[in-house]
Amino acid sequence: MLYFIKQNTIHTYPVAKGCTASYQQEQLRDTVPYEVQECPFCMKVWPGKKDD
Repeated sequence: MLYFIKQNTIHTYPVAKGCTASYQQEQLRDTVPYEVQECPFCMKVWPGKKDD
């Protein structure tokens, strides 16, 4: 899984449904740093919202 950071919030690439962030050539990474906030849409699994 790849991630990118936008405005000190980490998102998955590509972004999850419901997330309003858009990828605009930010650095892609495969680790989650400690000093950033997690996007609730990208980083959490909401009940009933998981794509199969």
